[in-house]
Amino acid sequence: MKNTIRITIPFSFKGEENTPYAIIDLDHYIKNNDCLGHAFNLVVQKSNIDRYSYEYEVLETSPKLFSNPTGIAGDFLTDQNFDLKGFKQLQVERATLQKLQAIASNVLNIDDLDNNKDIKQALMEAYEAGKSI
Repeated sequence: MKNTIRITIPFSFKGEENTPYAIIDLDHYIKNNDCLGHAFNLVVQKSNIDRYSYEYEVLETSPKLFSNPTGIAGDFLTDQNFDLKGFKQLQVERATLQKLQAIASNVLNIDDLDNNKDIKQALMEAYEAGKSI
């Protein structure tokens, strides 16, 4: 299942209530961006709001609300706020464990690292040591 979340930026402009939004594909997003500030631009683009307008300035200062998560994104949504850092960290950990599991399967004939905690820990420490070189 894809990990997505909806960002809505409600604002009032010239007496009119607006609720522009965009759906963010988080799996793709975290590979290319580090913060949710870029998500603001997605809402602007989807809403065809001119970057040099007063409407843009109002939108820029309005609250960013998150909702409708799919996949594991729901675990990181609290009171319409999204913990992108926590989500990203979990995805990195999962990707690392997949790589380590592939190594364990190919080299050590171990199909489940969770049943071999010592080897899992050793591989993880070797991986972390390699990252710091």
